[in-house]
Amino acid sequence: HKTMFNLIIKNIWARRRRNGWLFIELVAVAIVSWVIFDPVVVGLYVRNLPMGYDTDRLCRISLGRYYEGASEFSADADSTLFEDIDRIMYQARNMPDVESSTQLLGFAYPGSSGNSNSMYCNPNDTTKLLRVSNMYYKPRTDFFKTFGIQPAEGYTVEQLEEAALPANSMLLSEDGANEFYGSNLSNMRASLPPRYQSMVPDWKDKEVTGVFKPFKMNNGNRAIPVAFYRFSPDDNNGTEIPGQTFILVRVKEGVNLDRFIDSFNENGMKQLHSGNLYARSITKFSTVMENRDSYYLNAMHMRYVLAAFFMISLCLGVIGTFWLQTKVRKEDVGVMLSFGGTPKTIMGMLMGEGVLLTTIAVVLGCLIYMQYGISEGLVNDYLWGGARADSPMVADSWIDTFPQHFLIVSGIIWVIMTIVVLIGIFIPAYKISHILPTEALRDE
Repeated sequence: HKTMFNLIIKNIWARRRRNGWLFIELVAVAIVSWVIFDPVVVGLYVRNLPMGYDTDRLCRISLGRYYEGASEFSADADSTLFEDIDRIMYQARNMPDVESSTQLLGFAYPGSSGNSNSMYCNPNDTTKLLRVSNMYYKPRTDFFKTFGIQPAEGYTVEQLEEAALPANSMLLSEDGANEFYGSNLSNMRASLPPRYQSMVPDWKDKEVTGVFKPFKMNNGNRAIPVAFYRFSPDDNNGTEIPGQTFILVRVKEGVNLDRFIDSFNENGMKQLHSGNLYARSITKFSTVMENRDSYYLNAMHMRYVLAAFFMISLCLGVIGTFWLQTKVRKEDVGVMLSFGGTPKTIMGMLMGEGVLLTTIAVVLGCLIYMQYGISEGLVNDYLWGGARADSPMVADSWIDTFPQHFLIVSGIIWVIMTIVVLIGIFIPAYKISHILPTEALRDE
């Protein structure tokens, strides 16, 4: 092995002029590969992370309301808007194939198109800040059961349903609680950062009364810290449907969701009504998620197309170059065959040269790109920015940790380029290593 390695080094050096151009080409390809493959690798990783709840058995029912002047309007309806929403929720829950149902109130909930963020600090350490995504839910409506969001250790789903009842209370995802409070999850409170306290003079610290397992807001992002607050009819004047109000339904295990939706459109739609409120349409929640993620999905599809085009160009360019460079080695191979060299040895030498040249080029190309990554950050996901070498963020994944991120993507690039180079070498190397020495040396 040592003799073979020395021979590979000598051959590369002896052909340094031709190999020099190959080396420059491979370094350039390695740098461009970082630009192309980093977002693709991270995007595929993030997209395949578990959601944190089961979306396959969920569907969303949108509500409509009859107003005065409509033929279906009932002037005798004396129920309030929120009483009507409650009744429709229970009507949906009592359908034969339904396991549970809940209300989606406001514009921010798992999978919604809206979002709201807040910044809190730890009262015991005001320099420690936590940004959370705000969401509202109505307690005692089976919200967590229907979504399938799991309670953290020490809590139950029933406790989460009740946890936001006290005033100035909030529920916090486990990733946010661990980052903010460490291992001590008792007596957790959240304050406004000092610079904001003057803007809210009547501010009262919020007590964290429940903790739940993290979940992904959508397919384009990883789980991020989320805070749930109580939604109360007192927060709305009750004269209009709150923005984006829906009924979320989870069907029973084993029920075909497509058949359920067809049956609902035929027979179930007319069963859900109260006062002047009625069920207007039903949609798979997975479809809702796809629509929510359309921007991300379009961006990812463009990245896939770009990566595929680059791979084709890489294969054609690099394979073609190494194919030609290997074919012109016929005379060298003939000499080795005449001195007792075996096809296996010759192929090992030629492919070893390609692997070593590729490895050095990839290392150099990645080190060059690393200078950009240190200052601008590596791709993280499209919402939260990128991992920098000097980033103070708490890392919860390899894509947040600069050394790990850099080494993993560099390794993937090395594997791809090495496979491409070996393909370009293997076929011509196999052919010229299995010919007769006299044929190989015919033109010598």
